[in-house]
Amino acid sequence: MTAGVLLATGSGAVMPANACACGGVVSGDSSARVNSESAVLGWDGRRETVLMRLGMQFAGADAALIVPTPTPATVSAGNPDSLRELSRMTAPERVTEYDWFGSGSLGGDTSGAAPGSGPDVLGRVQLGPLEATTLRGGDLAGIREWLDTNGYQLRPEVSATLDPYLREGWSFVAMRLTSAKSLSGALDPVLLTFDSDRLVYPMRMSAAATTPQSVHLYIFSDHRVARVDPDTKPHTITTEFASPVGEPSDPDLKALAAGNNYLTELSIYIPDPATITSDFIFGPAAENVPVRDRIVSKEYVEILGLPAGYVLIVTGLSVIGVIASAVLRRRSAR
Repeated sequence: MTAGVLLATGSGAVMPANACACGGVVSGDSSARVNSESAVLGWDGRRETVLMRLGMQFAGADAALIVPTPTPATVSAGNPDSLRELSRMTAPERVTEYDWFGSGSLGGDTSGAAPGSGPDVLGRVQLGPLEATTLRGGDLAGIREWLDTNGYQLRPEVSATLDPYLREGWSFVAMRLTSAKSLSGALDPVLLTFDSDRLVYPMRMSAAATTPQSVHLYIFSDHRVARVDPDTKPHTITTEFASPVGEPSDPDLKALAAGNNYLTELSIYIPDPATITSDFIFGPAAENVPVRDRIVSKEYVEILGLPAGYVLIVTGLSVIGVIASAVLRRRSAR
């Protein structure tokens, strides 16, 4: 998980399982794993919305998640159709090109508080198998006591990553799975909305991870965006998509975009989580150049000789079925 950390809840020994981008997945029997995560970010200059969807394997051991937010977040259920619409928005552009048979290459072109004070509980909501609680205030000792009392078990290396957020006055959303049923696949998305003076994605808890991390983000803005935090150099940042898009039809996406029609899709690979010292912070990219995958179908045209003054253009030659298509992949690093 990128924005927070999965924790063990309930009783029993806490054993680390597969790490995730937020710092690690743990459960009483090492069964809880996050296999994938997608997040969508939108910011209107004052209010930020994050739509998160986790793909999990969960065999019944209690597990939980903590997400830091600059101010207390409102938590609600998201719509699974939101991510499906984003996939359609960022799908490769399909183009047909015509070329004289034999005149060019048959391949495609390629191109990146007081000591011990506990937090205030501001709200609690049940979202399917997830129970989400919004917390504000307190110090590290106090919030650890609250988590322990409420069935959360926090590993020491993870609790250390909470302290900087607490000292800066951030809030937290504590989410835990309340279903004992096995899970395999994507949970329904969760919407977090909070006040923020900048477009940010919490990442500092990820420094507790012990294996390389991957993050996949979609960001709505009025321009192409890029990371501007100090941690970019040791990370591989690939712009998968950057282009103006039409207004989303999905209500969640429409509200999240807030009239901003430029969508940037980023894939981020972090080989060494110890290099994480900052949250992801986003600002305008140096260039507003569009980036989009293209699927190009080439139709080759052959000219056949006829009596003087005439030519016949024939398309649809059988060779097209073998060599008529090429995939152009355009990537932009950072």
